Amino acid sequence: MRLLEECYKDEFDDLPDNKYIFGHEDGQKTVLSPYRILINYYNKYQHEYSDLFYNNLDIPEFWCVYPEWDNGQIMYQGEKKASVFFKEPIIKRNVHKVEWLNNGFNFKTDYYDLYGLKFFTEYYDQNMGLLMTSFYTDDNKEVLTIHHRNEVFFVNELNKVKMFYSYTEFVQYVESFIEG
Repeated sequence: MRLLEECYKDEFDDLPDNKYIFGHEDGQKTVLSPYRILINYYNKYQHEYSDLFYNNLDIPEFWCVYPEWDNGQIMYQGEKKASVFFKEPIIKRNVHKVEWLNNGFNFKTDYYDLYGLKFFTEYYDQNMGLLMTSFYTDDNKEVLTIHHRNEVFFVNELNKVKMFYSYTEFVQYVESFIEG
């Protein structure tokens, strides 16, 4: 596996930080991104590829998950609480992402990775759009939060929080894990 930026070095070198700060891999690639390196560093276990079947989603008690045409939905007392989107091939009904709804508005989206784990969540505001992205370890602890409005990266270390004010600073921090 290679670091994502190494694979597309020319493209990244030509862009200022703010042009690709918001983009990140969705956990479905075997190419290592800085996000995956950080998560792997804090994960408790080595994982094998294993998709999450839609019926195994962690949902509140008495809520139900149903297949719905090419995707799925999570319902509670007749109200649609979330849309479930499947990975290809759709026939297997393995979860790619879940868009959580509040009165029909998608306020957050959970993305699942190649290991069937929640990789990150994007949080939205109806007026401002994407506000924040949080990445999780295999025991569902938040290890990285990106505040998109002010382009700040927060890394939750064991006893402290580190802040990085650019994508470049964040990548340099992550590269220190690779180097040693």
